[in-house]
Parts: sequence; C-alpha cells; structure tokens
Amino acid sequence: MLNGQTFYHGILRKTIIAFGHLFSNIKIERQSKDGEETVIQTVAVPLAYAPKEKWIVRIDSDPELTNHTYTTLPRLSFEITGYAYDSTRKVNRMNKINCQKADETRSSMNSPVPYNVDISLYVLTKTQEDAMQIIEQILPTFTPEYTLSINAVPEMNVVQDIPIILNSITVQDDYDGDFQTRRFVTHTLNFTLKTNMFGGISNQGVINTVMANVATVADNTSIAYTAIGTLPGDPITEEWIQDL
Repeated sequence: MLNGQTFYHGILRKTIIAFGHLFSNIKIERQSKDGEETVIQTVAVPLAYAPKEKWIVRIDSDPELTNHTYTTLPRLSFEITGYAYDSTRKVNRMNKINCQKADETRSSMNSPVPYNVDISLYVLTKTQEDAMQIIEQILPTFTPEYTLSINAVPEMNVVQDIPIILNSITVQDDYDGDFQTRRFVTHTLNFTLKTNMFGGISNQGVINTVMANVATVADNTSIAYTAIGTLPGDPITEEWIQDL
C-alpha cells in the first residue's frame, strides 16, 4: 500500500448497502377499473445493483414478447457513477481519533478524508401510472436530503452520519416504434452521498516503564528516578538510582 499498511474498513460497501435499503420495500397497487378504486393487486418492486442498460437489453432481447418479459417491470436499479473530493468538509489531517480499549491499549487513526459519491437510481416501468406511484413514495423523504448512519469503523467505535442529497430527476419515455416494440418509462434520480474515507489504524501498547533524570548534583553525578509498573492502578515499584 501507499503508506505501507494494508487496511479495509468496507465504508463504500456499507454506504451502498444502506442506500439500497432505503428503497428495498417499495410497492405499487393495481386498482380495478370499475370506478370504486378497489385494490386488486399489490406488486413489490425488486431492487438490484446494476446499470439501467442491463435491464433495457434484457427487455429488448425478446421483442416478440414470447417469454413474458413484462414480469421484469416495474424494477429499480442503482449504480455508482463517480467519486469527487469535497474540499468544503476538509479537516486538519494532523488531528487524531483515539480509542481506549478494555485491555488499556490505545488505537488511533488520522482524521477522515471527505468524499462525495454520486449514485443514480433508475425506475423502470411500463406505464406512467406505475412510475408515479414509485416516485411519490421516494420524493417526500428527501427535502432534498436525508441522513442515515453506518457503523463506519467498528474497531474505533466510529459511527458516521451520511447525508443523501437528491440532486435531480430526469424522465425518458420510449414510446416510438411499431406495435411490436415494447414501451417502457425510465426515471433517473441522481443522488450525492457525503461520506468520509478513513485510513489505517495504529495500535499503541501500555507503557510499563518510565525513566527520567530528575536532578544533577554539583559533581555532575546524575540521579535518576525509575518507576516500574504493570498496568495503571497497580502498585508501582519505586527505585532511586545514583550513578557515581
């Protein structure tokens, strides 16, 4: 590694899992057309980490609809589209995060580096009605941001709050073509996640012995004081040592 230390906190993985969990329980309702608005079907919208092109190819791969590919819609998918350093959240890199453990050892690491993660969420449906049901369940949560927490570095007891900002929404309705061409509506929601990247952890043991010169007599004879102990709070053996 660049600093000679191998480490992996899984912060990006935890961030992506937490983001996906926000949209993992979206459902849409199908109503009857008898004018009474009776719910006849409730459909859970599946979610996957994949670019929208993957699902578009899957739909277009069966243009004659012989394999009933309509069962793949509606569907949600998301992907990371970029990373960017956020200088507005920069802190002093010389600051340390310290953690005292039960065995009296101390761990420390440098202050985190702020990064923004851009994520696109795709809503693929076959009708505008399905798309509007899904969008209306998402938009009220973001004003335009929503904050979630992840256990970023468990070894250091670091819990990180991550603001999720909804930047924009675009719509694409592919309705052109002949009657054999499948129509699908795509909504793209662009998010920015403000996360922090942590470096490696340094461990420091317990100091059991301390030696210091505390006096010097006229004839340049040093008198040293030595304190020897095992753990803080234990009886300390004190010794005066005089170098003649």
